[in-house]
Amino acid sequence: MTSTEEVTTPNLAVEARRLGSERSHIQRSRRAREGWQAEKSALTRQAILEAAVICFVDYGYANTTTAMIAKEANVSRGAMMHHFPSRSAVMNAVVSYLHVRRLEEYRALMADIDSPDQTLTREAIRVSVENAWKYVNLPSFIAYQELLSAARTDKTLAAAVGEVERDFDREFLKTVRAVFPHWEQVKSLQAAHDMVQFVMQGMGVAHGSSNREERAKRVIDMVTDHLERIYLADTGSQ
Repeated sequence: MTSTEEVTTPNLAVEARRLGSERSHIQRSRRAREGWQAEKSALTRQAILEAAVICFVDYGYANTTTAMIAKEANVSRGAMMHHFPSRSAVMNAVVSYLHVRRLEEYRALMADIDSPDQTLTREAIRVSVENAWKYVNLPSFIAYQELLSAARTDKTLAAAVGEVERDFDREFLKTVRAVFPHWEQVKSLQAAHDMVQFVMQGMGVAHGSSNREERAKRVIDMVTDHLERIYLADTGSQ
């Protein structure tokens, strides 16, 4: 070794920090890719479920195939099969999806109608009944009715629907209590809720009825009258 040559001793601390920074960057990049992939997968699944609802409304449950759903969702058959390997798998998933969607849509329609710091008026009651009518005309309701009809003779689907139906009834009544605080003190709340639900559902499935909207308005008036009488009788309000 000549006198002009120098011995370079690596700075181990600096090198360790450099390697650590590189590892952290790699890990962040990997997590970012995994996060995007998970988000993309969730978006694809959502698109498939929403497409299934559209197909049920447009073509009916019996006529809807996985190929039709994939086309409506604008996804490949491979992507469709990755998320839902069979027709029954996607149908069961739609049942759960509609369970959540229907509750969210009901809450959105009924929000801010009944204010606890204001007197409950007939007009507010009527708005709630009108929105109940809107609710049973949403695509989610129509699609779910398709599933209910099919479940009558499809045991696998019936099992999925039955479990969700029981939970939906409980959650639906909880939602009614939450969005209509004045009705908490009404002893006949369950009966009033059932009357609105069954009447609206019955009208909702009568798609081919003549003068449907005109007849619906008369029924909405009648249901409003009954609800007002129930509320006044149970609360002693004037």
